[in-house]
Amino acid sequence: MSHQYNFQRVGFAQGLGWLPASAEMMRRGFRPLAAIAALWLGVSLIVVIPLIGQVVLALITPLLTAGVLLAFDRLGQRRVPEPTTLFAGWRDPMRRSGLLMLGVVAMAGGLAAALILASWLGAQLGEDQLEAALQSPEALAEALTGVSLAGGFLLAGAVLGLVLAGLYFAIPLIMFGRAPTLTAFITSIKAVVANWLAFVGYLIALLAVVIGLVIIVLLVTSFLTLALGPVGAFIAQILLLLVAMLFQVLQAGAQYLAFSQIFGWSPGLEEEDAGDDDNVVI
Repeated sequence: MSHQYNFQRVGFAQGLGWLPASAEMMRRGFRPLAAIAALWLGVSLIVVIPLIGQVVLALITPLLTAGVLLAFDRLGQRRVPEPTTLFAGWRDPMRRSGLLMLGVVAMAGGLAAALILASWLGAQLGEDQLEAALQSPEALAEALTGVSLAGGFLLAGAVLGLVLAGLYFAIPLIMFGRAPTLTAFITSIKAVVANWLAFVGYLIALLAVVIGLVIIVLLVTSFLTLALGPVGAFIAQILLLLVAMLFQVLQAGAQYLAFSQIFGWSPGLEEEDAGDDDNVVI
C-alpha cells in the first residue's frame, strides 16, 4: 500500500452492501471463521478477572480485530486462515505497538465520555443528591427525573463517535499498510467523514441485522427454556455468546470490505507470512 494512504469516496449502495458481502464470505469460509470466533470468545473471557480483565481486553481488542481482518484477507485469496491468525498482529513489533496504542486510545475515549457525563450530571445535582443517588437505584431514578441529560449524551456521543471513526480504518491501515498510529487515526477520521453517506447505508443494514438477530435469539432462547428448563437456559446462554461472537466477526468482515473499497486494497497485497496454510476454500 502507498504510504500516502489515499482513499476514495463510495456511495450509499456500497455501504449498504458491506454486511451482505461479509455474510457471503463467512458462508464460504464458515469453519475457519467459526474457529477464530471461538478462540476470540475464549480470549474475551479474560474480562472476568477482577480489576485488570476489562482493561486488558480493551487494550488488545484492536490487535484481535486486526487478526480477524487478516483472516478475511486470506479468504479473499481463497486460502484457509488458521485459528492463530487471530494473533497475527502480535508477531510484528511495529504492528503490535501501533495496535496496542489504539487500545489505549479506545480506553481514553471511553473514560473521557464517562467523565463528560459525570461532569454534566454533577453540574445539575447537589452533593447531597449525588450521595443519595449512589445509595439506591430508586434515589438515582428520582434524581434523574429533574436532570437534562441530552447535552451530556450529545457531548459524550461526539467523543465516542470521533474515537470510533479514528479506530475504524486505523486498525487495517496499521495491519496492512503499517501506517504510523497517529497518521492512521487521522486518516481514518477523514475517510469516515468523506464517506458518511456510505456509513449511513451501513448503519441501516446493521440495524436491520441486529433487529433480525434479536427476534431469532429471543424465539430460540424462549423455546429452549420452556422445553428444557434450566438446562435449556444454560444452552441458550452459550448460543447467545456464540451468536454475539459471530456477529462481531461479521462486523469485522464488513470493516475489511469497507477498507478494501475505500482504500483500494486487494487480497494478498501484503507479503505472505511464513508458514500460513495455502489450502483452497471449498
